[in-house]
Amino acid sequence: MSGEALVVSTGPVPDEVQALLAGVARVVVTDGSSAALLARAADVAGFIVRSEGHLPASLIEAAPRLRVIGRSGVGVDNVDVAAATRRGIPVIVTPDAGSIAVAEGAFALLLALAKRLRELDALVRAGRFAERERAVVAEFAGATLGVVGMGRIGRRVAALGTAFGMSVLAADPVLGDERLRELGAEPVTLPELFDRADHIALHAPLVPETSGMITADLLMSAGPGAFLVNLARGGLIASLDAVAAALDAGALAGVGLDVFDPEPPDLSHRLFSDPRVLLSPHALGLSDKSRERIFGDMARGVRAVLEGRRPAAVANPEVYRRSAGGG
Repeated sequence: MSGEALVVSTGPVPDEVQALLAGVARVVVTDGSSAALLARAADVAGFIVRSEGHLPASLIEAAPRLRVIGRSGVGVDNVDVAAATRRGIPVIVTPDAGSIAVAEGAFALLLALAKRLRELDALVRAGRFAERERAVVAEFAGATLGVVGMGRIGRRVAALGTAFGMSVLAADPVLGDERLRELGAEPVTLPELFDRADHIALHAPLVPETSGMITADLLMSAGPGAFLVNLARGGLIASLDAVAAALDAGALAGVGLDVFDPEPPDLSHRLFSDPRVLLSPHALGLSDKSRERIFGDMARGVRAVLEGRRPAAVANPEVYRRSAGGG
């Protein structure tokens, strides 16, 4: 349809996205490479950026007709939001759509690690049933959960921890101590959290201030025998070498990783052959229901902008405050 705007995606999207944009835009899926995006830049009205895609300032500036950027998620570390804001382009996010799935995914990893599910499964399959007496599995009731980042997902993780009978520690430099207590958590510093927690869940956003904040020293201060899961961003952890060293030292007993830096990761690192590590390809936030909510909310936001309406959630609301102020 000639009147439809061009929306270019950095990866596959469900058919629902095109259905929700019908009559307003047509979606073209690319391999997400800079060359593929640049080839469409002259005509594109909207970009859809999947988690593995990247939209730097150079691509934003190369698209004179660009009106909207849609992120299928909440993290915007792969989009130059400042460049979009300078041009008055809203960056659509879906802050609530995947929070349930990610929080459940965090506990799925923690439970699998603490209950030694990989090892116990292997015993049965190998006919070593009697060796169950040697297995030591942990209980959550009475244990201490440390949550790094108490945004929407972190709050859900903390609530799940409370439901399991865990005491919850929270490290969040943005929320005040009073607010953290209202959320049922004890406010602590990051070093104190690693020192005291039996289970640690990372849910902070990746921004310059948090990049690499989970340092080698911090990891070595955990435990002994703590479990760590990361479903936020791989860049929060200083290096995979630091994780491996903490495992070897016994500071960590197990690690669950759903996110990496870069993605996909370099599988030659020894961490990827370590049986104490459980891995997921940045997929635990994509349940059937969350996928529907994420892409539905994102597509509705893109459509709203293309039709001249304000979307429900954007990463850069200042583009609307500026418009309202006339400057």
